[in-house]
Amino acid sequence: MRTLLLALCGILAAAPGWAAGLHHDLTVTLDPAARRLEVEDRLRLPAGTHRLMLAPGLTVGEALLDGKSVAVRGNVLPVTVPEGGGELRLRYAGTLPPLTPESRGGGGGAEGAYLPAGTGWIPTSENAQSPPSWRLLVRVPAPFVAVATGRLVEEARDGADYAATFAEDRSVEEPSLFAGAWQVTERMHNDLRLRTYFHPEQAPLAEEYLDLSARTIDAQAARIGAYPFAGFAILSAPLPVGLGFPGLTYIGRQVMPLPFIRSQSLPHEILHNWWGNGARVGEGGVWLGNWSEGLTTFMADYAAAEARGEDAAQAMRLDWLRDYAALPAERDSALTDFRAKVHDAAQIVGYGKAAMLFHMLRAEIGADAFDAGIRRFWEDKRFRDAGWGDLRRAFEASSGRDLKAFFEQWLTRVGAPTLELVEAKGDGGGVALTLRQREPAYGLTVPVEVRTAAGTERHTIRLDGREATVTIPTAAAPRALAVDPGFGLFRRLASGEAPPTLRDVTLDHAATTVIATADGPAAEAARALAERLADGKPRIAAAERSDPAAPLAVIGAAGEVDQLLARLGLPPLPDSLRGRGTARVWTARTPQGRPLLAVAADDAAALQALLRPLPHYGRQSWLVFEGARAVDRGVWPAGDSPLRVSFE
Repeated sequence: MRTLLLALCGILAAAPGWAAGLHHDLTVTLDPAARRLEVEDRLRLPAGTHRLMLAPGLTVGEALLDGKSVAVRGNVLPVTVPEGGGELRLRYAGTLPPLTPESRGGGGGAEGAYLPAGTGWIPTSENAQSPPSWRLLVRVPAPFVAVATGRLVEEARDGADYAATFAEDRSVEEPSLFAGAWQVTERMHNDLRLRTYFHPEQAPLAEEYLDLSARTIDAQAARIGAYPFAGFAILSAPLPVGLGFPGLTYIGRQVMPLPFIRSQSLPHEILHNWWGNGARVGEGGVWLGNWSEGLTTFMADYAAAEARGEDAAQAMRLDWLRDYAALPAERDSALTDFRAKVHDAAQIVGYGKAAMLFHMLRAEIGADAFDAGIRRFWEDKRFRDAGWGDLRRAFEASSGRDLKAFFEQWLTRVGAPTLELVEAKGDGGGVALTLRQREPAYGLTVPVEVRTAAGTERHTIRLDGREATVTIPTAAAPRALAVDPGFGLFRRLASGEAPPTLRDVTLDHAATTVIATADGPAAEAARALAERLADGKPRIAAAERSDPAAPLAVIGAAGEVDQLLARLGLPPLPDSLRGRGTARVWTARTPQGRPLLAVAADDAAALQALLRPLPHYGRQSWLVFEGARAVDRGVWPAGDSPLRVSFE
């Protein structure tokens, strides 16, 4: 549903449990610094039996159903409402947990408060059918400002306190509530209220963020349909996060100035107001799973790359395929099983593979039919649950084609096709070639480029079985042939197309990590870095006990790393990285073909500085760091691809 919130709270909008007609009228007193929360909630409940749940740490002081006392069992309120519905009046309060990077259920502290939807800070009904409507009045003491999802109805400041009322009348989700010592900058864009809630050091960024928000909303509305909320707000978070919510995004204050937040993260979160918050991730008939992350990645991240040119778009597709090439087979999964980005392996499938599905679909049915299908899907599923089956039906209607086989093979199968260029012969009039794929066969439209004496010609070959032999006529004598040179198909890369990257090691649970430094602060820092790098629990062992067939990571002080690699006969530090920075990171393949990742730092402090940044560079083959800053990085050159042949 949302970029990172899914990983924290699950697919909230798709979860069972909202009763039609449920409405909250909330009065909230929040003191972030004291971590104190007090709430009065008047719930309109439909007839029937309800189990209302509150988060641990909240204590109910009063519970009255139509004026009569209701028994409370800890944090559970069983309520039976008579025909015609009723009103439950609740008063409850409690102390919030400290606000830390591990605050999965929210918290408070000197820097503010974070109370996301679905974490029990308001009573949640177990047996409801759709998200509730709600109205929320919140008061916070100065210097704090509060903001919630939903439409801002009114706000007031009296010097000592800030109060604001927010409302959501439609079936979206429970309110999420935030507070911080922010400076507020507002711009009305047409009928939309755009705001930044920034810490003082970020105030100079406000106008740029508002400009980008307005442009992104206009562009996506023109493509999809009207923006579905009353406005959009950007909140500076004390936590190192990047989360999306209906009508707002919550971004870590330290990364807010970074260019990629504006160029990629912010447009992604804005688009989630259509995909995930507007059309909700829900039942999709026979094809379940979270479609919104892949569609958002395709229409935001990939669209931005396309706007920069085909080279940038091809580089992003290649990144997705190289990520997949690094994914161990036992960690692969079907798209129908993807729910949230709970680890890198899930992201590779749920974001990258899904985005490639939409890229291939657009190539298959044409851009006009694709855009018409997007508009139809939005019109049909606005503020409703939607699944992969609904997307298929929308694209079938717009294209006039039966797309069942296309969706089924990409959604339900684990794995990807592998292409083999069996034979290719060129003569003066064209090229004869044979393509083969492994079983089970996919239905593929394979791009082929032929370089001729008169220029480059682009063709496609339909491959529906295990093998196809075709002849491609050319306007001039062919000189070279390349199969899928632009990486337009989701497939397993051929040898030579996937140079080693950090993810070849960090994704593999069978990988062994060797700490090259025996003891002391550098050894402690190396062990901490191993924990951060592994997409799971690292297997730390002596070099002699490592599996000779499994990937290997070597981490430690530079001298010890060099000695260990030499003793084991492993590839040393490349000359191009020698003597640079405070830490060098590189990948290689051992003579046996085993992936190797080496991290060599000047001292313990240099290793410690890598803890936060290095895990974010999994797509790289090598990096040079000065402290915590990557001053140079890159991917090793690809080798010769067996899907290319020269006739000269």
